[in-house]
Amino acid sequence: LPVSRAVRLMAKVVLLAAMTAIQDGDFEEAVREVNRVLAVRGRVVPATPTALTLHARLTDGSQVDGQSRIMRTPNVESVWVTPDDVVASQDAVRAIAEADIIVLGPGSLFTSLLPVLLVPGIREAIAASPAMVVFACNVATQAGETGGFDLADHFDALDRHGAGHLPDVVLANNRFDARPPEDWAAEPVRLRWPPARPNPPRLGLDDVVDDTNAHHHDPARLGAAVLRIWEREGGHRRRATAPRVSRGTRTA
Repeated sequence: LPVSRAVRLMAKVVLLAAMTAIQDGDFEEAVREVNRVLAVRGRVVPATPTALTLHARLTDGSQVDGQSRIMRTPNVESVWVTPDDVVASQDAVRAIAEADIIVLGPGSLFTSLLPVLLVPGIREAIAASPAMVVFACNVATQAGETGGFDLADHFDALDRHGAGHLPDVVLANNRFDARPPEDWAAEPVRLRWPPARPNPPRLGLDDVVDDTNAHHHDPARLGAAVLRIWEREGGHRRRATAPRVSRGTRTA
């Protein structure tokens, strides 16, 4: 991470840890208080009040433990979290139930997005929701974690972890002339589609990349693209006639 970004991230971690201690270990209440103290726009809720450890199985069969190590490791085949009996935050479940649109991503595939979807209560709440679900694929690969991944590879990772049935629409960037950062050890996500899964989600293509940084989404463009999908799909909550049914895939 750049130094300034790393410092800001550490400051937020320290604040959250301190607030958790003040709230007698109640992590959910600590997040609510941090939202208030920082005057966060919108609302940030934890996926679970339980401290999790992330684990990864590589394609050679070896295991890597810990988010910071996994994010630098290539050839990740699957990830899982411990403890096994983790429960979802009630704030998160409630927010999902009340949503009109649920956007999965963007973010680090194996170390940010999938760990949340591996919390059973979160995955089940999304599956039960009538909201339209959009998977916003990253605009670029991440060195180590998703090096060489194209669009179908990103979706296949969701599918291997029992979440391929959740998105109604996959949103991907279709503009590839944005300025790459210095010393960029990544590449734009190539548009290979459809994946091998039967009946994959519908595909939406749009210009959602930051002009000055090919590694990042432009927030305004991404938001506008999601709303265009919403309008294209009819501007209403998801039809109950198209249930999300898992194929029962599990990883460990």
